[in-house]
Amino acid sequence: MQPYQYQELEACGFLSKMFGSKPAENGWKELNNLLAAAEDIALVSENEVRGALKKWGVKFSEENLQRRSGLYRKLADVVYTDAQSADDALFAQTERLAQLLELPPHLVKLADKGAKTAAYFIRCRKLLSGEEKLDINAINALFGYDYEDGLSIRKQVFQAHFNLLFEDISKEERYSPDQEAAFRADCAALDIPYEFKNNIVNALKKYRDLWNAEHQELGDIKVDLPLEKGEACRAYVNCGLCQNKVIEKEDNYFELTRKFSIDETVNFKGEKLEHPKIKEEATVLLELGHFFLTSRRIIYISKKNAFDVKLQDITHAEFDNINMVTFRTKDNKELLFKFPDEAAGVMYILFGRVKKEL
Repeated sequence: MQPYQYQELEACGFLSKMFGSKPAENGWKELNNLLAAAEDIALVSENEVRGALKKWGVKFSEENLQRRSGLYRKLADVVYTDAQSADDALFAQTERLAQLLELPPHLVKLADKGAKTAAYFIRCRKLLSGEEKLDINAINALFGYDYEDGLSIRKQVFQAHFNLLFEDISKEERYSPDQEAAFRADCAALDIPYEFKNNIVNALKKYRDLWNAEHQELGDIKVDLPLEKGEACRAYVNCGLCQNKVIEKEDNYFELTRKFSIDETVNFKGEKLEHPKIKEEATVLLELGHFFLTSRRIIYISKKNAFDVKLQDITHAEFDNINMVTFRTKDNKELLFKFPDEAAGVMYILFGRVKKEL
């Protein structure tokens, strides 16, 4: 990486030539170009630096300390990004440049600190992309960091990396073992714990369960049910038995909005206002029970009811992508079950797999 790029000098205008004035900016550009042309800044002399500045009437002063510090920082950024060890020859160039620019120690230290931080971000990202030659322990040793010094940066780098990949995971709603292994390897490379906020943990668990439902071998769960010979229980879960009903209720729009208007829709009965009745379809929870998916049937058991339906008599299932699964039978019946949010998608997928095996 090249810290300095060649810069074109400003042309002297007519008035500058007439009065003998020189654009001071050219002095800094001359110095920049001197450093850009140097194969090794450690070999640049004080006379070359003074000559580049003197030509344009520039001298080091308190007013241009920040300008000099900026030139030094450019080199420090590259050195801390590319150096492979604490005794790397690149560090000799920063030491020499600090001398050439006559920078006070506190500004050198400040510039080095900023360069380390920027380079640490870069090198941590390269660790994840496989471009970095050193491991995190060697990088920490190079920068003089202990475990805690760069922990916050390492976590930020991983979080940004994870966020990009999590977008695809959340779109697909699947989290495979290979993806988890890759994230764990990334955390190990950065020497940080594999941990997330609770909402991410819950989302990853949901997506992993969905992936498992699609790819893992169907199980044979032992349950206390009188199954048929050769019949295996694939899954079971608590559920709610539901039914779609048409509900009639009063349109109390005026009461809810605290507005009152007399029109043909309002009837008086004594002192009570009666508004028109409206009908709407709603899914009603009838009772709670247990749902079993076997290799041949779906079985529902509650304190009051128990029934089963053969898979061959079910035409298909519909999932609302939240928690409701509707099973439709050949005789045009519908069976509605409300599952826990984390289980509904899993049961829907497993039903589809089991039915295909018939």
